[in-house]
This record gives sequence, C-alpha cells and structure tokens, in this order.
Amino acid sequence: MRQSIVALLTLGASSLLGAGAVHGEGTSVRAAKQFGLGYLQYMIMEDEHLIEKHAKAAGLGEVRSEWNTFRSSDVMNDALLSGNVDFVSLGVPGLMTIWDRTKGGIDVRGASGLNLIPLALNVRGERIKSLKDFTEKDKIAMPAIKVSNQAILLQMAAAKEFGDANWNKLDAITQTMAHPDATLAMISGQADITANFSSVPYQQRQLKTPGIRTMMTSTDILGGPFSFNLIATTSKFRSENPKLYAAFLSALGEATDKINADKKWAAEAYLRLSKDKMPLADVVEIMNDPTVVFTTKVGPMDTMVAFMGRTGSYKNKPASGKDLLFLEAQ
Repeated sequence: MRQSIVALLTLGASSLLGAGAVHGEGTSVRAAKQFGLGYLQYMIMEDEHLIEKHAKAAGLGEVRSEWNTFRSSDVMNDALLSGNVDFVSLGVPGLMTIWDRTKGGIDVRGASGLNLIPLALNVRGERIKSLKDFTEKDKIAMPAIKVSNQAILLQMAAAKEFGDANWNKLDAITQTMAHPDATLAMISGQADITANFSSVPYQQRQLKTPGIRTMMTSTDILGGPFSFNLIATTSKFRSENPKLYAAFLSALGEATDKINADKKWAAEAYLRLSKDKMPLADVVEIMNDPTVVFTTKVGPMDTMVAFMGRTGSYKNKPASGKDLLFLEAQ
C-alpha cells in the first residue's frame, strides 16, 4: 500500500496535485522531532540519509535534509507556521490545533502516522491513588500544558472522574516541562513535581525508582491504542514538491521497516543516536512490548478529536479524524 501511494504521488503528481506542481521542486527538507524513543524513525532517517537516498532515486539529484528537536507540538506548530520547517511530528491535539488555524490558508494536515504507543501518568508516593487526590500543592509535569497529547488525555480523564463540566479541573496544576527534565524531577524527588504524564522511554525509566508507579495510561482513558505521533506538513509543500514529498514518505517507510525487522538493532541505534544512558536490555524490552508499535498507519483519532471539538475554541469542527489527514494518510 505504501509503495502504491508513493508511486501515485510521484508519477501522477501533475493530475493529483496540479499541472505545474512537478516543476521547480526544493532541494532541501527540514523536519522536526521531539525527545524520546517515539521519534526513532526520524533518527534513523537522519543517520542513514534516507531522504537523500530516495530523493536521488526519484531523479531529484542532491537533496539536503535538516533536523531539529523541539520539546513539544506547540513549538513545532510555530516553526511550521513561520516556514522554518517542512515536516513536524505532532500528537492528535497539536494536529487538530494547527489544522483549525490553517484551514483555508496553508492547510496543514497529517501526511502519515509514526507510531502507536501508550502514554503513562506516573505518580510519586502513596498519597495519590486517583485524580481526586491531587491538591493545589501538586504539579503534574507534561511536555506542554493544554495542547499536548498528555494535556488532552488528562482533561478526558478529569471529565470521567469529575463530570463533563469539570474537564479542565486539573489544568491549574499542570506544568510544562520537557521529558528529560520531568524525569529528573520525578527521580530526584523534586518537591512540587508529584506526577508526570510522560512517554517512552522516560515513563519506563521512572518506574525503576522505588515509590514511582503508573496510575493510568492513555489506553485506560481511550479504551484502546492511539496515534502517539503523526507527521504533518502544509498543502503548499505537498503540492509544490510532490517528488520530494513522496521521497520523504518512502524514507519514513524504509526506516519503519528497518525497526520492525530487527528490534535489538533498533534499540542499539536509539541509544547511539540519542546518547541516552538507559541500559540496552531496558530499551529492547520496550521495543518488544506488543503495545509499542512503529507504523506509518494512523491509529484511531475520533474519540480525542470529538472531545477537543466539544471543549476547545475551534472555528472549524472536523466531522471525524479523517478531515485532519491528506488522502494518502487515511
């Protein structure tokens, strides 16, 4: 299916994206990722120059890829809107936010999935057994308040716990903190950070510390797996650079295949490229967890999209998650 989509985008670009779209393509691709194991495909794409490889195979000559790392989707959105990056990796909330802001303009939508990985709300100590036990003295760290995957998941959990009218009850005690910093705060016992809604591998690393435990996961809240990350770009980039766009997706597909073909190799690559000091055996254990799935397929989005539509200040309300995606990502 992936190969068919790439062929359609490359060979049928004139009819699919506009008669003049195939001329004057760019010579560089700028992509942005965040911290953690969930961005392993990007790391491999950069390390093995896979975009350059597939661009050359498509007849584009020498193409340069540039890579940036940001703490969360809100920063990525700003970079995409300002024209400083071409592809970003976002959760469903970040994608819906930028889709709403750009609909009718540069039109940002999802181009591919990246993974299906559960997120965990870890807490420290025995006092906090449910959401009702949090007080104004507690702080729940997450990569971005109000807009990150973790922020929306916490709101959804609060709506279940306290009633729909109180979906934002815990927002006041959330705090923006990058995953590495939040993990350090949890492990070191920083007084005000008593919980962290995190991601792989940080959430697993925290659980190695006595007194830290998982209170709930995204699977508990949503009732099943979801797309921890999707890749998004603008309609402008997609239409003006159809071969380059297809080369990016081909490179992503190759990186995904490499990971799934050899999980130990992938774990070693992650440690080498991220400079993470986590033991190899621990990363391999995560890689072999059946709930941790590296895939370009987009997972279920509708439950989260519907919740955000009800509670957010959006001008545009998608009928379903498919509205947020380009055709090839559906």
